Amino acid sequence: EGESDNRNQQKMEMKVWDPDNPLTDRQIDQFLVVARAVGTFARALDCSSSIRQPSLHMSAAAASRDITLFHAMDTLQRNGYDLAKAMATLVPQGGPVLCRDEMEEWSASEAMLFEEALEKYGKDFNDIRQDFLPWKSLASIVQFYYMWKTTDRYIQQVR
Repeated sequence: EGESDNRNQQKMEMKVWDPDNPLTDRQIDQFLVVARAVGTFARALDCSSSIRQPSLHMSAAAASRDITLFHAMDTLQRNGYDLAKAMATLVPQGGPVLCRDEMEEWSASEAMLFEEALEKYGKDFNDIRQDFLPWKSLASIVQFYYMWKTTDRYIQQVR
């Protein structure tokens, strides 16, 4: 007490969730269901999404991934845990908000290149980027790898 705080506040952690919020677990779960539905609907309206995920089942699966849930929880927190305000933020005037992760941002041909590169270089992501995917960032490649490991394609290749 009495000392000045010389730390760079820009580099400090930021609170992204308050466990002592006024919502019940049931209300939060219901909001997450709505957020997934909004994510599915946003994909139906988005032309590039419907090309990548032509079926409702695939769109719903994409909307159920972490990026949608993180966005929903962040939206709740930023709106002071007011469900009506958070809902309005998920579906603003111009239409529903679409959040994509690395699995959705990559094309099928990029994913094939990645698998080919992984077979050649293993987990040497620098070489994968340099020789196969120079337009992707290293962070994007690493993030894609960890999401790709959760897919059926990875399981098939392991077998």
